[in-house]
Amino acid sequence: MENIGNYTLLHRIRETRNSTVYRGYKNDDNLSVIVKVVSAQDSFSSDISRFKQEYQTIRTLDLNGIIKTYDLITYEDNIALILEDFDAVSLKECLKNEYINLETFFDISTKLADTLGTLHKKGIIHRDLKPDNILVAKDTGEVKITDFGISHVLTRENEEISNPDVIEGTLRYISPEQTGRMNRAIDYRTDLYSLGITFYEILTGNPPFESQEPIEIIHSHIARQPVPPQNANFSIPKPVSDIILKLLSKAAEERYQNAHGLLPDLRYCWEHYRENAYIPEFELAKNDVSLKFNIPQMLVGREEENKLLMDAFTLVAEQGKPGVVLVSGDPGVGKSFLINEINKPIVAR
Repeated sequence: MENIGNYTLLHRIRETRNSTVYRGYKNDDNLSVIVKVVSAQDSFSSDISRFKQEYQTIRTLDLNGIIKTYDLITYEDNIALILEDFDAVSLKECLKNEYINLETFFDISTKLADTLGTLHKKGIIHRDLKPDNILVAKDTGEVKITDFGISHVLTRENEEISNPDVIEGTLRYISPEQTGRMNRAIDYRTDLYSLGITFYEILTGNPPFESQEPIEIIHSHIARQPVPPQNANFSIPKPVSDIILKLLSKAAEERYQNAHGLLPDLRYCWEHYRENAYIPEFELAKNDVSLKFNIPQMLVGREEENKLLMDAFTLVAEQGKPGVVLVSGDPGVGKSFLINEINKPIVAR
């Protein structure tokens, strides 16, 4: 049996291209723990510093819905995270092995929304929410979120975007603004989009967009509307389907603005389904209030210039002839923002 610091590794639980997860125990008191070993040999020192800072932030949180982090150990070319072991499996494993009914969905979804709302209120964005990073204890019903951007910080996944593991584990769950092709900043509402994809997969068995081609998945997140969950699984009530579609809005401004604003809608659905096995349609997001003042990230006052760029692009796309457009202006006037605004229609074509 291998030892890492004051911890003994018992057996390997799973292995990915950049980490290995073990079950073990603390030598002093036999406390059962999960040990996640992440290779740091290819990471920059600044990445490691950010990783450690994030660890300290999460460690100070006292939330039932967050996996507790006990220790951080640096040894050789690796970093080992010592995590709470509450006899759980990932939601991904649950989806592989069993059917999740609506009652269980409501139980899981309300707990996730509540935890996410509290995290966002504390100014923490997960950035990598997906079934792999959601743990469920079948015996107790506990649901906890883990892996707060850890793999994103350490592995620089954008450099390996064609890797099948990245497609399977990350691209299918990222928000449109996370693709880097939307000319939009990333804020806490990116987690709400990823939560919507997770809900979609729980109820239909698959995420809304699937492909082995990275650019096709990116294109789908930006330009394709998902098939309504109700159409993919006829047993899903329409209000639940509508909630998921709202979470999957391309523009962050059109999603729920607060996970705690999502929570009353989920509870309303759960209550009616439990009492009548029927959910009447209702106005969504009545209790949804933005966590902060968000200025819509949209281009204003450049309609004529934007049309010129789009006309030039359309001509190239339809006739196949090359073209050049020069954009001039004083520093800071918004040239880059204007040019980046046509990323979305370009990807859509």
